[in-house]
Amino acid sequence: MERGGETTTVRLANGEVLTVRVLEPPLGDYPERINYSWRDVREPLMAGELVDTSLDRFFVGELQGECVGSMTYATPRRCSEVAVLGMVWTRPDQRRKGIATQLLRQTIADFRAVGGMAMYLCTTNPNAYALYYKQGFRPLIGDGMRYLAPGCEDFDRTYFVHDGPAAIRPGTWGDLAPVSALYNQPQPDWFIKDYPRRVFRDIRYEGHYRRVWLPTQERQGTVLVLENRRQRVVGLASTVAVDSYVEQHAHMVDCWACPAYLGQLPELLSAVVERVHGTGAEALQAYLAEDDRSKQQVFEEAGFSEEARLRDRLRDDAEPAGRQDLLVYSQTLGRRTAPAHPESAFYGARPAFQSRR
Repeated sequence: MERGGETTTVRLANGEVLTVRVLEPPLGDYPERINYSWRDVREPLMAGELVDTSLDRFFVGELQGECVGSMTYATPRRCSEVAVLGMVWTRPDQRRKGIATQLLRQTIADFRAVGGMAMYLCTTNPNAYALYYKQGFRPLIGDGMRYLAPGCEDFDRTYFVHDGPAAIRPGTWGDLAPVSALYNQPQPDWFIKDYPRRVFRDIRYEGHYRRVWLPTQERQGTVLVLENRRQRVVGLASTVAVDSYVEQHAHMVDCWACPAYLGQLPELLSAVVERVHGTGAEALQAYLAEDDRSKQQVFEEAGFSEEARLRDRLRDDAEPAGRQDLLVYSQTLGRRTAPAHPESAFYGARPAFQSRR
């Protein structure tokens, strides 16, 4: 059933009547009236170009026809068990009226109505933290928080269980929330979660997937996921080309999986290697922590080997064994015949009009 377009009203404590509109892309003239800070994906999302895989629900609060607050959650269109909440905003002159509280209550209720189990967010704002906490969110990893729907208290034990072999498919924008759920768990206990995005052990992952997915839209990378029979993302592997004309033949690789599916990570990495053949990649490099031995084994089973060791590169003096070497693993592919992208595609290239002078 088509969703979106619902309108409800709620009376605030000061007596004003707040109209809450629930919208889905394309959003018409609303993009100019609401907050959406991910500029690199804003235009296609607002225009409705990503609706095939992602259900993005916007909750907009209006007083006397004027937009005074908004927030959104993103969840996969096929299986709406997990979501990411973001873009929470109240117009400065309308704060302390309870607008965000009312929007958040309706957002959570809406998510539960589509089968939602766990909703993730991140915040460094103490006032926002208090708002989320009152509505049932609890601290998770780093500055991340999570809401669990009633009856889902055993989510961590049951969601990522093994359910037969997982299938490999390309990652989509709709995987934003499932990948966040995948990374925001303590196991495997690898020091490096995602080196190209500089994500380490206890840093939450809500916004990082867009930086994994966007290069695939510009033919600068690839992302594949493992999806089990319950349509849950249980593993991810990605590559991104080094952002340099003279290094574009080198792609950085990383991966992650829940413990139940670590055994399929070598297969997933091998599929990524096969995928980047013909894209101009000649060398694949991965950066692994010295103590992440099970991750080293995964890469070795996929045909990678240690090429270099950067001594004492990783330091976290808050940990008992806080200093480690950074290992460079690599795999060499066939040589290309020409650069995949011209020099003009990179920052610092001489513009054509200068070359003609």
